[in-house]
Amino acid sequence: MQPTPKHSRLPRNVSRKTIQAVAVLLLAVGLLTGCTSGPAPKSSDAALAKLDTNELKMTILADISSTILSDEGLDSSIKADIAHQITTPLLDSSEVQVVGDDAITRPVAVDFQKAFEQSLMNAVDKGQLSHAVAIIHTRKPTTPLCNPAGKALRQTMSVSMQDDPNRVKTIEDRTITLRRMAQGGPLIDLYVAYIKGGLNKRSPEEQQIYKKEINNPADTSLHDAEMACTEMPDDIVGASYVLTTKRGNTLYFGTNGTQAADAAGSTVWRFWFGSLKNTSVERRYQEVFQYLNGCGLGIPFK
Repeated sequence: MQPTPKHSRLPRNVSRKTIQAVAVLLLAVGLLTGCTSGPAPKSSDAALAKLDTNELKMTILADISSTILSDEGLDSSIKADIAHQITTPLLDSSEVQVVGDDAITRPVAVDFQKAFEQSLMNAVDKGQLSHAVAIIHTRKPTTPLCNPAGKALRQTMSVSMQDDPNRVKTIEDRTITLRRMAQGGPLIDLYVAYIKGGLNKRSPEEQQIYKKEINNPADTSLHDAEMACTEMPDDIVGASYVLTTKRGNTLYFGTNGTQAADAAGSTVWRFWFGSLKNTSVERRYQEVFQYLNGCGLGIPFK
């Protein structure tokens, strides 16, 4: 199993705003956990389900913040932007958006996604989830699994990214995270979904790396999923994570963005995180899965 990216103690230059955001997250988790520590109140199933999914959401957001803050390889300004633009807004909202020059927004968006993936696996290890399905739905097989572990080939990213250490790091880190997820065991399923012929749009070297990963017997959670569709709308490109709590409730995390090879100019990143009972989250879930099912990708949920 590939090691996760190593982190050490909190850097000294973390902003006060970032630390305050984490404190709010940890307080929220403590309050929710405290609410469920005593005898179960007499309330509807819907209210209990909402409490269950909200507690898990707050726990994951707190873990994401801790992971980001302890990453000494991540610039403090990026950490502050993640807290300000994504993590803190998601405390009260189920949908956020990050817009701007790719050089600025990609590290913010992708490092948040990477931290979410790490937190997902932490939740599985701690017994907080009964099952998790991760689907990377992009036009070509996901970039991290077309690169060697811990490395980023220049050909897998746009020219503007190639000499940008902050954006290169987003690929390098996720080559580790996704490989760990690929070996996540029976409680995790990782689908790499891409359009018909999408693998052929990768270079021979990238194809070889990806095929080696797909054929690795240790990658028991990894599923290659070439679809019947030959086109994918920009609004679909991204990833979906369906988390089933120990009580059988469902939490959805979704992303929408641009693959590294297409990174240029201004980019828009969208995130959804919450219960499927939430209107915005359920709408995104339906949008993605109607497309995936229409392209012949039938995913059995446990």
